[in-house]
Amino acid sequence: MFLEQLITRRWRAWLPIVALCLLLAACSSTRLGYDAMPMWLGWQLDRYLGLDSEQRELASARIEALHRWHRQTQLPAYTAFLASVQSRLGGSIGAEEISRWREDALAAWTPLAERMAPDVAALALTLRPAQLERMARRFEESNRDERRKLLPDTAERREAARADRVLERVRFFVGDLSSRQEREIRALAVALPPSEADWLAEREARQKAVLDVLGRIVRERPPQDIAQQWVRETLAGLWRSADPARREAIAKSTAAGDALSATILARPEQRRQFHERLRGFADDFSVLAAR
Repeated sequence: MFLEQLITRRWRAWLPIVALCLLLAACSSTRLGYDAMPMWLGWQLDRYLGLDSEQRELASARIEALHRWHRQTQLPAYTAFLASVQSRLGGSIGAEEISRWREDALAAWTPLAERMAPDVAALALTLRPAQLERMARRFEESNRDERRKLLPDTAERREAARADRVLERVRFFVGDLSSRQEREIRALAVALPPSEADWLAEREARQKAVLDVLGRIVRERPPQDIAQQWVRETLAGLWRSADPARREAIAKSTAAGDALSATILARPEQRRQFHERLRGFADDFSVLAAR
């Protein structure tokens, strides 16, 4: 679900561009998904918080304004970023360059978090304790589902699940693969560091950070500017791990993923397909930004 992904999940994709593309592509069509996002996000907020009529009205107005801002100011930057990536796909791509792309893509969170902070704070100031309890229960439910998917009961099943996830992402960006290529990618995926437990722990830490700041606002009912400051600080640090051991494990996992991506993009045909996929996203973003 979009809200869960936005709050709790850092896209663990094999290429950094997924941080932009999948976030925006809520449906199979990027344009359709982007246009439907305000309604989708409002529904998710209601699902997680059980909004009353006044809160729904507030959330709807804020989401629509955020959506307009994002369309006008962020989509052109995404298009430029995609163009810069496409320009490099004519030659070989190394893991270091993929790492830079990933960091550039994830930097898109900073202006979004800054712009969202007043809206989140405004809604938080209207929340009741029971609504936060509802959100906590929803998080627990989603964590159970995620744990079942990421951490099956045997090492073999965990490796198979990891390989399935990697293959799904690869197919999304480069299309169909031969049986030989699928076997090769599965072997590479199985060899990745087993960091699923660390990612789950980080997911839960982010959920706790969100619940903590919302709970503090509900308890203390600070002035709007103070609430905004608390939310802004929480959102800005949402993707920075506070646990040194997990931070190191995730860094190793990410570096291994970058190396896997470079191996996949070493094949000219897959670079071509990836280029075509990115061009499709860039064209969609350009059309959306011009509306």
